[in-house]
Amino acid sequence: MQFEIYGIDLPDVFFRGTHALMAAAWLLFDFLVFWLHFDVKNPAIPLERRLERAHIMHRIDQIVGLIFLLMLPSGIILCYVTDTALFSTTWLNWKHFLFAIIIIDALILIPISGSALRNLEAIRGGAGNVDELNHEIRHDMNRAMPAVFVIWTLVFALSVLSLLNLKNPPDQEYFFRRTADEQHSLMEP
Repeated sequence: MQFEIYGIDLPDVFFRGTHALMAAAWLLFDFLVFWLHFDVKNPAIPLERRLERAHIMHRIDQIVGLIFLLMLPSGIILCYVTDTALFSTTWLNWKHFLFAIIIIDALILIPISGSALRNLEAIRGGAGNVDELNHEIRHDMNRAMPAVFVIWTLVFALSVLSLLNLKNPPDQEYFFRRTADEQHSLMEP
């Protein structure tokens, strides 16, 4: 699919930009949730403020989930626009592998996401076991942090992998991989 203006392939630039902005938004929202979690898990903070932060975290998690789900179709469209088969290159296979690890990691985080909000609402409702609920909030959020750091690291690795494999201007080579013709010429005697 070619639609160029002044030598710029607009669909390619649009879908690359969209895909990159989605990854950037994903990381930004994850950082916001990370900073909000400190107030949510701290029992010394007033309950209403903790509840407000937990609601914001929950909404942000919903947005991150939507971005997460849209990353795959936008990546598939990007492959179509750039004439790159989905499983044709080593770097793209690595991206799929890292994305699968992120999916598994996200599945670990899903139950933790809503438990803080549920426990804080129970405390506001007059639950008798406030200390136990606060301990559960703190324990769950502390348990989630390694998973969050794994996601940040993998998204960063995916971004670097993508940057290393950007196409240069036409008639130039890729940064990090050989083209199919180069691979074939290396195998011939």
